Amino acid sequence: MSLIAGTVYFTQEDRAFFLVTDQPHSKFFTVKMHKHDNDTALGSLLSGFKNELGIDPDNLRLGELGAWHISGGVTSEDLVSLYTLELVDHDKLNLERLADLGMSFASADNLSDLLTNVDVTGVARLD
Repeated sequence: MSLIAGTVYFTQEDRAFFLVTDQPHSKFFTVKMHKHDNDTALGSLLSGFKNELGIDPDNLRLGELGAWHISGGVTSEDLVSLYTLELVDHDKLNLERLADLGMSFASADNLSDLLTNVDVTGVARLD
């Protein structure tokens, strides 16, 4: 079993907003991937977005792949794959459902502690 993290983002007036958990310390959405069940990282994440959060995968465009230091550490055990997916039509989101699940879109300006734990060096951009 592996943890996979993901976030949905959109830009508005030159500001980026990321889907994160509502906590004193925001976190990205995570799912478990079971290799013994032939799960894939992206498939597990998209299933989680759809089944747990009610986000239609057809409303997402794959952005970048990176690694997220979940404990602020630098060992391989502290890293999980992080997928960023761009929101195509933000009018199709059920923001009330996301709020009920403890998730919201936060401005990148307010996520500096979280975003500094993301490493995209050496990872190709998925355009």
